[in-house]
Amino acid sequence: MGKKILDSKILYVALSILLSLAAWLFVTSGDENRDTRQFTNLPINFSGVEMLEDRDLMIVNPSVTATIRVRANPRILAILQDTPPKLNASVSHISTEGKYPVNYTVELPSGVSLNDVEIAYGAGGSAVTVEVARSLSRKVEIRGEFQGTAAEGYLAGDKDDFRFDPVELTVSGRADLVNQVSHARVIVTGEELTESVDEALPFPLIGASGDPLDLDVSCDVDTIYTSFPIRATAEVPLVIRVIEGGGLKESDVKIHPSADSILVAGSREAVDALLNEGGIPLATIDLAALDDEAVENGGEQTYPIPLDDRLENVSGITEVKVTFRVTKRVETRIFEVSSRISASNEPEGWDANIITQVLPVRVRGPKALLDELTEENIQVVADLKGITPTAGQYYTVPAEVYLHNVGTATDVGVVNPKGYTVVVSLTREE
Repeated sequence: MGKKILDSKILYVALSILLSLAAWLFVTSGDENRDTRQFTNLPINFSGVEMLEDRDLMIVNPSVTATIRVRANPRILAILQDTPPKLNASVSHISTEGKYPVNYTVELPSGVSLNDVEIAYGAGGSAVTVEVARSLSRKVEIRGEFQGTAAEGYLAGDKDDFRFDPVELTVSGRADLVNQVSHARVIVTGEELTESVDEALPFPLIGASGDPLDLDVSCDVDTIYTSFPIRATAEVPLVIRVIEGGGLKESDVKIHPSADSILVAGSREAVDALLNEGGIPLATIDLAALDDEAVENGGEQTYPIPLDDRLENVSGITEVKVTFRVTKRVETRIFEVSSRISASNEPEGWDANIITQVLPVRVRGPKALLDELTEENIQVVADLKGITPTAGQYYTVPAEVYLHNVGTATDVGVVNPKGYTVVVSLTREE
């Protein structure tokens, strides 16, 4: 009997506790037990921004925030603590620049309705001030500036040698700010450089005064890929080649070019290759091809300076005037050769018939040696190599002129020895 009474008391106590807890939960969930929580600096999410952009407008203060106070029961406030309310506003109705009050709405997280909360706003109510300005995107020039040094024997490029990718910069933002930008500046630095610069570099925006600007604008790239040349240099001789002949040696002629060398710049490989060749071939003077006027009074000729595309002519001299004077006393005489004209390289099975009976040959040399020269010392050989033989046809072929037994090859020589031809015909061998 006593045990039953004890068991009943325990049951009653447990039931009382459960009922009290349920009653507490009911009471605390009621309106009379709501709390208030403040949510500060909530960002405003703007819609209709695309429509502003279509009108060439933009929000100057897109980071607008607002503060609200929410009254709700603890359970709702706990949800809002984890997922704060969102504030949304539309700017699609704005068509001109200026400052506008824009109403915002409160978006509650899933599972919470407006019936669950009471929202209180600040002094401005459910509105914020939006500033709208004219927007602009404009392409501006990119300029380079070299603030480093090149090593000895190397040459840095100038401002026109900069190459950029992209070639222009697009600046976007408020029109009044974008219009302050004159250009973008890329600065290349480094000391004792021996290699060209190829890298992505940052840049400041520069105003009309030439000073950097600190503007709230955006650019389409963060860095600009920049190429700037650092080139090797060398003083390279201009080479004038002399071909001896016509009774003249190289020592018999005084040659005076207006420039002996030029300074070139380029890659190390290209400069070294040119130096290994001994210089830049400027001209070839064939002494045997000089006419009597040039031999008597000297001559003058202007030659352009040829240069590999990989190299730059730093000196800026594009042509050289070359004057020459013959110091040796020589004469020119004409010898009519008739009996000593022959042919070589006759086609197999054919005989050559020399049609040219007399060939005037101009010979130059000292008077004493020319006095000793006769027709017997001169031989003319017509070269038939490469002829396609046809009976009865005449051929004009080049002829070589040889001198024998008078001085040396440079004491007496044929004038313009490659300018002689002989007419021949061919007949089949019997």
